[in-house]
Amino acid sequence: MKNFLIKYKIILIILVLIAEGLFLRLYNLEDWLHFQLDQSRDAYLIKDIVEKGASELPLLGPRAGGSFLRLGPAYYYMMYLFSLISGSFHPLVFVLPEIIGSIVFVPLFYLLAKRFFDWKWSLIVTALAVNSTFLVTYDRFSWNPNLLPLFSLLTIHAWLKYFDAKKKKDEKSAFLWVALTALSVGIFVQMHFVAFTAIPIILALSALAFWLRSRLADKKLAENYTKNIIKEIAVFLLIFLFVQTPMLVNEYIGKGINTKQFFSTIVEKQDKDTSHTTAEKLIQNLWVYPKGYFVATTGSQGIDFPIWQTQPNFDILCDDKCRKSFAPTFLAALIFLLAGAVFLYLIIKRTKEITVKNNSSRNYLKNVTEWEFLILIAIWILVPWWAFFSLSFTLRPRFFLISIVPLWIITGLFLRHISDSKIGEKIAVTLASLILISNIVNIVVRFDRSASASQVDTEDYPQDQILFQDESYPVVLKQQQAIADWIKEKYQTENPSKDYIFLWAPSFYYRPIMYLIDNTELEGKARYFSNYPVWINGSYYAITRATDPADFFRKEKPEMFEVVEQQTFGTLAVYKLKLTEKGLIEAKKRETKFKEGEKLSSPERTKKNCLKKPKPTCRYTWGDVF
Repeated sequence: MKNFLIKYKIILIILVLIAEGLFLRLYNLEDWLHFQLDQSRDAYLIKDIVEKGASELPLLGPRAGGSFLRLGPAYYYMMYLFSLISGSFHPLVFVLPEIIGSIVFVPLFYLLAKRFFDWKWSLIVTALAVNSTFLVTYDRFSWNPNLLPLFSLLTIHAWLKYFDAKKKKDEKSAFLWVALTALSVGIFVQMHFVAFTAIPIILALSALAFWLRSRLADKKLAENYTKNIIKEIAVFLLIFLFVQTPMLVNEYIGKGINTKQFFSTIVEKQDKDTSHTTAEKLIQNLWVYPKGYFVATTGSQGIDFPIWQTQPNFDILCDDKCRKSFAPTFLAALIFLLAGAVFLYLIIKRTKEITVKNNSSRNYLKNVTEWEFLILIAIWILVPWWAFFSLSFTLRPRFFLISIVPLWIITGLFLRHISDSKIGEKIAVTLASLILISNIVNIVVRFDRSASASQVDTEDYPQDQILFQDESYPVVLKQQQAIADWIKEKYQTENPSKDYIFLWAPSFYYRPIMYLIDNTELEGKARYFSNYPVWINGSYYAITRATDPADFFRKEKPEMFEVVEQQTFGTLAVYKLKLTEKGLIEAKKRETKFKEGEKLSSPERTKKNCLKKPKPTCRYTWGDVF
């Protein structure tokens, strides 16, 4: 038994890390699931496809945030596959891509870390990443950007293995790895707009850097890199374009409308922030990465950098929150600078070690491999940083999903570098332990907040710097399901003859609750209403934050609706409404317009108009092709 444990210790530890990672990602997942606007939108789409057949699979995926540009459909195809296999439309099913991805992440991250670390430090860095509050949070709900860390890992690993094969003149392996890279990148760029724009640049720049170095320092290696290059590029493009087939077909049917949106979106995002000067954006962007690095690797959110203002006069703005968080903010900047300095030092050191005069040494190829690894990581950090420049003041945490793997590698490099001496080893182990403890503690804090969301509204919630939400208070699936069940019970027992269920709720919560109602025998009954009643024979309900009912009961609404019954579900409260005399009059006036809206929004009519006259809001399916 002892010999078995020694022989397979690495595999056993990786299995333990997988089990632990799964525990953190599955613990009370159904009750605490983050199921809001984007998740319910996707769920409605997948449910419709499964019910109607594969011909309804879309040619494009979700919209890139704040634009009409649509990404590729790869994530929708994954969701469709899991829903089809499970035969269920429960929101939990749609999280399976993230859960399975988190399993694959562990051994793959270890293999990537092994390129630079020994097995002990590789396992330490892998353990830190697996227990990351940042990664755990994004693995616990369904959303297309959530798979960015996994495909970052796949792409980096496959791309470097391709160059390993080229160095060894292994042509067969080179073709295999370039094909795998193309497949990974083909899916990767469909997950997020930043990946769509940054990944081709990252691969091109890294390939150019590798070849130029070899061309200047080792012409024999440069010849290896260029051998069969035309065939390999052809293989890459063939596989990449095959994965993009749905998007290419869509452009043919839609007369290139999504391509036009791509270019217009780039322009819009660059010009979106007009309230800050270029200098202000540059300075702010210098804060973005230290803050993102610290939050993503420690899970701690108690940092807040000041804002530098250059117009109308130069000033540094630091509010009360900024001043109170000075110590952790200073620590975050210091750690980022130290880690960055170590990373830069290692690049310079490896560069010196792979000069021409040393290219006959026994460790030459190993040093070249490590140098390429460091350069790719550096480019992977710098290109997104450049891409985020215009978004410095509005950058959301999800943008760091594309850089989280390089950030953890840099953390590992920093810890391993300072562990070279006995004192340094103690410091490195202490820092690694503190990072682990910080993440575990912050995971527990998030779990406690999710647990209490369905129980009580504590009113004062800190800003979530990991999972950015437009609503400042937590809402989980358990309370949404309870509200949907409550509405269903009231409707069936008191208003069985009503034509529709009309629901008002904040923008992020009305569609999820409608989906949960539609996922019962009441399918097709639920509708959303905004300000006025639109149908006399309807059953009306309003959902607000428990501590802020005025969110709904304002302006003329109290004159049109009377509260019949109410129930609180943690941070949310639901009200059963009855139309007043004025409400009945208003509903009668709007019934004709409501009927017309139902006809105009019919899928058949929408599809017919889209095929006749393409526009950015149109969505085409494989059924439209055949």
